[in-house]
Amino acid sequence: MASNKETPRQKMISMMYLVLTALLALNVSDQVLKGFVTVDESIDKSKKIIANNNKQIEMAFAEYINQGNVEAKPYYQKCLQAKEKIEKLITYIDTMKYKLISETENTLRPDTMQMRSMKRLEDFDTPTRMFIGSDETNPKKNKHSAYDLKQNFVQLSTELKNMILELEKGKKLDGSDSKSLCEKIKTIIPVDRNTLEDGIKMNWDMDNFYNIPTAAVITNFDKMQTDLKNLESELFRVLAASSSKYLFKITKLQAKVLAPNAYILSGEKFKADILLSASSNALSNERMKILIGAKYDSVSKKLIKPGQTINIEDGVGKYEVNGIGQGPKTLDGLIEYRNPHGELDYYPFDYTYMVAAPFNAVSADNMNIMYVGVENPISASAAGFAPTELLLKANGCGANLKQITPGKFIITTTTTGTCSINIFAKTPEGLKQQGQPKLFRVKAIPPPIAKINGKPVLSTLNLSKSEISSINSIGAICLGFEFPINAKVIEASILTIDKNGIISSAIIKTGVLTKEAKSVLEKVGVGKRVFIEGIKVNVNGQILTAPDVIIKRKA
Repeated sequence: MASNKETPRQKMISMMYLVLTALLALNVSDQVLKGFVTVDESIDKSKKIIANNNKQIEMAFAEYINQGNVEAKPYYQKCLQAKEKIEKLITYIDTMKYKLISETENTLRPDTMQMRSMKRLEDFDTPTRMFIGSDETNPKKNKHSAYDLKQNFVQLSTELKNMILELEKGKKLDGSDSKSLCEKIKTIIPVDRNTLEDGIKMNWDMDNFYNIPTAAVITNFDKMQTDLKNLESELFRVLAASSSKYLFKITKLQAKVLAPNAYILSGEKFKADILLSASSNALSNERMKILIGAKYDSVSKKLIKPGQTINIEDGVGKYEVNGIGQGPKTLDGLIEYRNPHGELDYYPFDYTYMVAAPFNAVSADNMNIMYVGVENPISASAAGFAPTELLLKANGCGANLKQITPGKFIITTTTTGTCSINIFAKTPEGLKQQGQPKLFRVKAIPPPIAKINGKPVLSTLNLSKSEISSINSIGAICLGFEFPINAKVIEASILTIDKNGIISSAIIKTGVLTKEAKSVLEKVGVGKRVFIEGIKVNVNGQILTAPDVIIKRKA
């Protein structure tokens, strides 16, 4: 058709050739459409996993604040604001997706239809007409158009970036975390190629919706939503971590009894305050000082007597003094604490103790909490009795008690709840209970999380090809759990999807990757993901499930 001197017959043949070429271009094979279906189902699964993980992080963040860490609340509120904005755009995308399904499939319930059951996945015209319009040189800009969706992404990224910069300006977020989040936010900003193809300017709108089959458009919609959920996850992760940088994190909880006098005569009343105390290994000598004998003027807010400083270990001041003589002794002073704003706060203390014979006690060697499925060490003593003369009895939570050495015991439990410990002494009259039963909370072992190359996985990993190839095993750990435990991966599945929608997968029965599993990792393309799912972990004989792991290959 390049010449103007063609005969009518030649013109007709040329026209038929063009029509045939167009029809062939529009004829998307069933294999390609099935590939889109498979990819979309995988993306949808990932989206649900990420959403579930985000919910768990949000709940843990809220619980962290409820435990008394109120200074973390501004970070949590920012996370909720960001989540609300992100969910609004996700809902907007859902509306566009359902409108497309309703139009192509002629259904009144598009939200219930799965892509695998759709009949017109190859439809090019409907997405183009709905989101671009009839004139590709002048695309639609109304609500639910491709242009409007792009503007929503731009607006969201701007609002989130401003929120992050506001936190940095208010010194609630350091520069590295701010930069990291801003880079993550950039990933959702639509990028225009602005190249000409057949005289048409190809921008983000055209690349995603012009002459694209319905199957691909729906897959693009779901990928956009997954990217948004990933961004939400990163915001929660970084802001939660940043909140702990500016306040001390509780690492130890203990039951404490505060009594005006630790020694009384028979017939007198014993009074005490019983409370749960919290300490943190972040409370070092630079953050907190314990000043024995110090005095503080509350009006001028200055020290009038400096006192003697004692050493601090894991957030707890270690005070020792020889008991000289008998009778009441006084321990007083101040705790000097540098708050998150850099200001010094002072907390006075005043305690009276009696130098006398030892009193009876039952305490957990590791902490005042017991755990199901592990050995809980217990020490016992009673005034006037040697350790060989003591017996312990445990009740509740399926407790089983075993003596190791005089005064030292091991308790194992089978259920959570409250366990009471009674101490008995051998006397000429028989066994006699010493004091009131001691109550302990029995908790379950924290759920395990996976370790890749020896490092715990808390979010999606972005690894290079060489880093992915270096993965030889999958481990597990129960973060924050202080007892010695044995956590081993006994089963997991590894899968990836290539650019053609072909799934490669392998199952491992131990933490060590098999040849087949390593082969799956080798097939991961740039920007593609590896999913490690169904991670079963044997934790001291208990079979627990660790959260799935997502690894994204970077360039």
